[in-house]
Amino acid sequence: MKKIIIGIDFSKETFDATLFDCRNSELSEALQSAVHEKFTNKKEGFQAFLTWIKSSVKKINSDELLLCGEKTGKYSLALSNFLYAKGYSIWLDSGLRIKRSLGISRGKSDKADSLKIALYAYRYQDMAVCYVPLSKNVSRLKELFLYRQHLVSQMKAMAVRKNITDDFKKELGDVRFIVDSSTKIIKQIKAIIKKCEEKMQELIEEDEELKTTHDSITSVKGISLINATAFIAYTNNFKDFGGNAKKIATYWGVAAFAQESGTSVHKGARVSNIASKMLKSLLTQAARIAVRWEPKFRQYFEHLISRGKHQGVALNNVKNKLIHVITALAVSKEKYNQEYKCINR
Repeated sequence: MKKIIIGIDFSKETFDATLFDCRNSELSEALQSAVHEKFTNKKEGFQAFLTWIKSSVKKINSDELLLCGEKTGKYSLALSNFLYAKGYSIWLDSGLRIKRSLGISRGKSDKADSLKIALYAYRYQDMAVCYVPLSKNVSRLKELFLYRQHLVSQMKAMAVRKNITDDFKKELGDVRFIVDSSTKIIKQIKAIIKKCEEKMQELIEEDEELKTTHDSITSVKGISLINATAFIAYTNNFKDFGGNAKKIATYWGVAAFAQESGTSVHKGARVSNIASKMLKSLLTQAARIAVRWEPKFRQYFEHLISRGKHQGVALNNVKNKLIHVITALAVSKEKYNQEYKCINR
């Protein structure tokens, strides 16, 4: 059990850290003597942070030290990568999970938040998952994927403006230049999107591990370059989530959970809205293609409809099944076989 706990609250320019040492005292006593410090969120601050830890705690044993912080994207990545390179482990967890685990609270400050994170880490340390940075190629692939998604959203917004202007050009007067310039910009964005996809494909081809995963999961009709890239980027090439398909399905927002309590609450299984709408929409497109072109998925979908399932529910089940199939393919490094039959149902 970890006895030296450090909670870290990240922000853009700085991060707050609170440390308490339970090696020679109870938790209540350790909290009273907890120490707090603020550091700049850059390399100089990271080095000062390590110096502060060593000066605050004597004879540090790495087996007794646990650092924990909120997963805040780029604000938390720099320090996490620095600590990983120095041989320290840090646990990054969801801010929502940390907030809900601590119950009702009033008031807010960075110092108080760092202490709350430290308390969360102490109480739930058996659930800790140490941060492991993405490989260089997976990180590059993720950046290309996000850039492409940004371009797609910009193109859609431009197309909507172009269509509205075109429909009401008589009422709006001489605004033909809006339609012409929008058409030109849309054409340019499409060219950049195509170039971005080519770069993604090249990157996958250069990396043997990524190529193996890509070839395995794209053997299922419906999983194209974009969905394959999304799965590789957001599962760290299926190394995160322990290769557990249900955890991946939960993260994608397609795993359904029932709500039951006593004799009055009996709600059917429903999916949670705590998920990325972007990832979920990509998977929805993949499921629709799989239902249309992949016989096994089409049979499964039609079977659910024949049992009286709503089309939306049936399609969500297909998405869930799709995740289980491609996770199995990625882990086993095999290609999809329509004739495969499970012997351990």
